[in-house]
Amino acid sequence: MGYAYVKRYREIADVMLRHGFGYLLNRFGIRPFRSLRERLFGPSIKEQLLVLSEAERLRLALEELGPTFIKFGQILSTRHDIIPEEYIRELSKLQDRVPPFSYQEARGMIEKELGKSLDEVFTSFDPEPIAAASIGQVHHARLLEGDRVAVKVMRPGIEELVETDLFILMRLAKFAEKHIKESKFYNPVGLIEEFSRVMRQEINYIHEAQNADRFYSNFAGSTTVRIPKVYWKYTTKRVLTLEFLEGIKISDIVQIEASGLDRRKITIDLANAYLKMIFEDGFYHADPHPGNILVSPEGKIIFLDFGMAGYIDPPLRDHLVNLLVATLKGDLDLLIENLLEMGLISDAGSTSPELKINLEEFIDKYYATSLKFIDPTAFLRDLIDVLVKSGGKIPTNIMLLSKTLIMRDEISRNLYPEHNFAELVEPYVKKMIEERTRISYIVQEAGKSLRDLGDLIKVFPRKFNHILTKAERGTLRIELGHQGFENAIEELDIMSNRLSFSLIISALIVGSSLIIQTRMSPSLWGVPLLGIFGFFLAGVLGIGLVVSILRSGKW
Repeated sequence: MGYAYVKRYREIADVMLRHGFGYLLNRFGIRPFRSLRERLFGPSIKEQLLVLSEAERLRLALEELGPTFIKFGQILSTRHDIIPEEYIRELSKLQDRVPPFSYQEARGMIEKELGKSLDEVFTSFDPEPIAAASIGQVHHARLLEGDRVAVKVMRPGIEELVETDLFILMRLAKFAEKHIKESKFYNPVGLIEEFSRVMRQEINYIHEAQNADRFYSNFAGSTTVRIPKVYWKYTTKRVLTLEFLEGIKISDIVQIEASGLDRRKITIDLANAYLKMIFEDGFYHADPHPGNILVSPEGKIIFLDFGMAGYIDPPLRDHLVNLLVATLKGDLDLLIENLLEMGLISDAGSTSPELKINLEEFIDKYYATSLKFIDPTAFLRDLIDVLVKSGGKIPTNIMLLSKTLIMRDEISRNLYPEHNFAELVEPYVKKMIEERTRISYIVQEAGKSLRDLGDLIKVFPRKFNHILTKAERGTLRIELGHQGFENAIEELDIMSNRLSFSLIISALIVGSSLIIQTRMSPSLWGVPLLGIFGFFLAGVLGIGLVVSILRSGKW
């Protein structure tokens, strides 16, 4: 491990200790350097931190640790299935507030990336950034062609820092999965792998430019939404040049009213924009916090910052509508069938009495309710809560959709408290349900089933012959999975270890007794020292074994 990793480990440990999370470091086997006073009396925590809750201290610690950990906290804030509500609320407040880097560094980065001097690209370039974050900052400029643009420049050294942090997080995740029993339920390695993918996209402006370009195409000709145009000629991995669009922050109600804009219309336009993204495009803006949404002087919705986007393919959209239909019909079997197909519950979990009881309560809440009274934000959140309570696992894409809808809902209700999202969703859902009853849809689905059957008939002889060949050669393997035996296996490991320990202690006692009978030297008061040492070691090991058994509470 290089010096950069060791240094970063130390920084992380120091921040966590200062915010009162020394116990977490111990769980992960991290032993940071501490003074004698800290080792005797514990780490010193600032008085102002003592009055804060653990969730608040965690938020502050993540903010201090920088971009990787801020983004990690923001991702965790979408995981209602694994994070308590108190932490969700705090992590949702994470702020990416850092001082801007110098104009000289920004200029150097742009000129290096574009291969031209600033004067060869821009007629003017504001040295003061209009926005700054830990990954990059934005400058207002004007191109030689005369267009006003926003130039996003990556912070120097940020890629190395992010890669170091991701390496450390992955090592901690692997340690947790191996040594911390309760962590297995949360799949820490899978969580960090998914987060690493998202984070590497964040530090690649080409990815953000592609997202922006796709949104720009999807909303081309829209009378209610504006997406900034990407200037690909002046965009690289570390520099992103977008059309400069001015507007009022959507949470600035005072300024919106002072401009004479209709708050209700803005709320409806925002909701319809998301309904289009979800039901028609299958591609939505997944970071709708107030800083990323503006309202133009004409009242149009302006989306900014396209680093995080969500995808909804047609099968997922169909499944979500099926869940709604099954609930409205009160059809528990259909609901469970769709949950199985979506991978939200396992085959074993689908027969759980607890799950069925919880789903029946969920159905009772929505059964026979008119679509115009069912808010999909609340519906999805309630369903996730039921599945989490019953031990189900929620995919990242479902959690991201839920979090996005919740954030949009908060913005809309702040802007116009009487907003009813369900009324706007109703036509989309009804349209999808009606389409399924049409002959064309039924014929299309039947055609797909026939094609699938044809493919199966085509490959079945070859697959079956392959199985028979393996069986004849004796290379056919059948793997059986087991569930619920982890604790039993762990108990057996503990029992076998204790038995081995007991045998070692017994062997020491017997061996030491034989040595004492030999009267060999050196000796103490006529008793061989080696025999005394053997009895002493056996006694220490025996006491340790007894303490271990007593501490386990199983004796």
